[in-house]
Amino acid sequence: MRQTQSRIPVLRLAVTAAFLLMAGAIVWSAFWVGADTPWGNVLVNLGTETFGIVLTVAVVEWFFEKRRHATRGRQLAWDALHAVESAVWVWQGGPRELETDELLGILRAVGEDDPLPDFTEGLFLNIGTRSRRLLTNEPYAVEALPGFMNALEDLGRLSAIRDGKARMPARKVADILEEGTRSLARALGQPTERHLASLIRYRDPSTEGQERRNFGEQSAQSFRPPEQVI
Repeated sequence: MRQTQSRIPVLRLAVTAAFLLMAGAIVWSAFWVGADTPWGNVLVNLGTETFGIVLTVAVVEWFFEKRRHATRGRQLAWDALHAVESAVWVWQGGPRELETDELLGILRAVGEDDPLPDFTEGLFLNIGTRSRRLLTNEPYAVEALPGFMNALEDLGRLSAIRDGKARMPARKVADILEEGTRSLARALGQPTERHLASLIRYRDPSTEGQERRNFGEQSAQSFRPPEQVI
C-alpha cells in the first residue's frame, strides 16, 4: 500500500514535468521559427497557454489531494478512537458510548489489580498492531491530521503487550491507552480533560463482567468452568 501511495506523487510529477517540457519546447520552436512570424505567434501563444493550464491543473490537483488525505486521516482517527472506546468498554464497563473525557476518566481509575484476561488483552494487541500498520500503510493520511501520528505511536506500543515473559501490568496498559486517547482527542478537537470516574455508571472490571460484555450473556456462561460437585 505504501509503495502504491509513493508512486502516485512521482507519477503526477513526471506527467506534469513532461507537459511543462512540451510547453517549453513549443515556445522554443516559436523562437526558432521566428517569434515575429505568424507561425511564431501561434506557437508562443500555444506554449504559454499550455504552460498556464498545466500549472493550474497541478495546483488544483494538489489542493484536492491534500483535502482527500485530510478527510482520510480524520476517518482513520475516528476509527482508532472508536476501537479504543470499544475495547475499554469490554475491559472496564461503563456506558456503551463514551465521550473522550469519560473515557480518560475510566482509564485513570484502572487499578493495578484489575484483571486483564486473554480476550481483552487480544483487543488491545489488535489496536497496537493496527496502529503500527497505519503508520506504515497510510503515511500521507496520518501526516495530514496534526497529532494523529503521535496518537498512533502511543497506541502502537500495545503491539508489544505479549512480547515479555510476564503480562504487561494493567496500569501500564491504561497509561498507554490514556496517552493515545488524549492525542486522538486533541487531533479531533474533542475534550481532553478527565471526567471523574466515580460519576460514571456501570463500571465493572471483573472478569465475569468482561466475559459478558465481550461474548454476551449466554456465550460467557460457556466460558466458565463447570462447578465441581463434592
